[in-house]
Amino acid sequence: MKRRICDGCGRPEKVCLCSHLQTVQLPFELIIWQDPDEAKHPLSTAPLLQRIALGSELLVGSEFSYSNIFSDTPRENVALLYPLNDTAPLTIKSAQTNVRKVLVLDGTWRKVRRLLLLNPWLNDLGCLALTPTSTSRYLRKSPREDGVSTLEAVMMLAHEWRLHAPDEGYLSSLAVLDRMSELQNSFTSKT
Repeated sequence: MKRRICDGCGRPEKVCLCSHLQTVQLPFELIIWQDPDEAKHPLSTAPLLQRIALGSELLVGSEFSYSNIFSDTPRENVALLYPLNDTAPLTIKSAQTNVRKVLVLDGTWRKVRRLLLLNPWLNDLGCLALTPTSTSRYLRKSPREDGVSTLEAVMMLAHEWRLHAPDEGYLSSLAVLDRMSELQNSFTSKT
């Protein structure tokens, strides 16, 4: 018998997260580029992020061109949320002035590096890097000590972007990850 999927959160009904999905309007347009293998992972946060971030777009694939994603948007109005090693990251303050669209790559670190190799134009984008101040709330562990899920990274960026404005609830929207962990742990403890 096929599992019934919830229309609201896209998860199996037994592990529905709708009660913890808190939608937010980000201070930038968000494009989520998900690695095709990551799209098959049941604990991927990209579909949740798309549901939480109003107006966001989710693309799944290994290769896209700049124009496929951004059409005629000037490059100075686009930034990549990723800690590229050989470029100095944009400051949030400078990004607030020019950046209108943020691209985030979703997948394991290895899969995201593969996307960067397959799409060298990504290295030409301005880069936004985060310095997380707390450990990840996500179930899957990162090989990096400062690694966070895609959902956490975007909400942390939005929070920093709007730091001096009224609280938009960006960080409180991460409660969905706590609920995901609770549900996963309840099923794991039964086996």
